[in-house]
Amino acid sequence: MSTELFANIVKSVKLMVIGMGMTFSFLILLVFMLNVLKWLVRGLNKISPEKVEKPNTPVAVKDNTKLKIAIALAAIKAAK
Repeated sequence: MSTELFANIVKSVKLMVIGMGMTFSFLILLVFMLNVLKWLVRGLNKISPEKVEKPNTPVAVKDNTKLKIAIALAAIKAAK
């Protein structure tokens, strides 16, 4: 009974080590491939950078005087 139990424990530890090794190796491969893609994209951006369009219209500034008055009145009323 104990030899069978010991054999099962050894098999389960081997299976666990193999599974953890496969997972670790996949993660290492994933990090490596992401770095390769990062270097590739940087190289492509140097050759042909993206065009960034700037808006031609200036941003309008709104007159918030009424809003400021309403906030001030609400703050005064809340303080009472």
